Amino acid sequence: MAAETLGHLLLVSFPAQGHVNPLLRLGKMLASRRFLVTFSTSETIGKQMRKANNITDELTPCGDGFIRFEFFDDGWEKDDPRCEDLDQYLSQLELVGKQVIPQMIRKNAEQGRPVSCLINNPFIPWVTDVATGLGLPSAMLWVQSCACFAAYYHYHHGTVPFPDEEHPEKDVQLPCMTLLKYDEVPSFLHPTTPYPFFRRAILGQYKNLDKPFCILMETFEELEPELIQHMSEIFPIKAVGPLFRNPKSSGGER
Repeated sequence: MAAETLGHLLLVSFPAQGHVNPLLRLGKMLASRRFLVTFSTSETIGKQMRKANNITDELTPCGDGFIRFEFFDDGWEKDDPRCEDLDQYLSQLELVGKQVIPQMIRKNAEQGRPVSCLINNPFIPWVTDVATGLGLPSAMLWVQSCACFAAYYHYHHGTVPFPDEEHPEKDVQLPCMTLLKYDEVPSFLHPTTPYPFFRRAILGQYKNLDKPFCILMETFEELEPELIQHMSEIFPIKAVGPLFRNPKSSGGER
């Protein structure tokens, strides 16, 4: 089947290995089910992927579909000290991404490969803004458990008390979960975390979750049935895990 006749999905990943690998696995799973998938992230990561796996920017057959790679320059050199500051880098990535991703989509349309849907992962919620601006549907891949997703959601909205500087040993009772001791709470949500910038980056996604038509989650129904059902009453959730077990998604990871 010619690639031009397939639905075209554009997957945009935050440039870090823990984000790239799950989204790439999802991309290969979707490609194997008769889609054309374009996987995109920063050129810095693209160089590493090319070196590690001998990938090219050409179409690669994958099951009943194809996958291809298209990387973009984030505007900063790899050794730029600002890259070490996540807050600064996220702002730079958004500034550049909101320009280059629409250009990428227009170029693919001109080449006979119109994009029909965007999928991103956490840390880059602006991808859904790009999709909305272009009138395209979008989805987000959450790469942790539904339990973590629920914890961040209730923390972000203040619906459940969490440990704070005044009460650092407060236990947490989330809906449909057993009581979490204060030291069992996701570490980025604890007031003593040395990485508050990761909390800000993760919570940034929750400000934009009213736009994706679906949240794809790296979990499965049998693992968290009650919690998935509970969170599905708030968001349209589709469990797609465990992605690492997908037999058609071998190769291509960093």
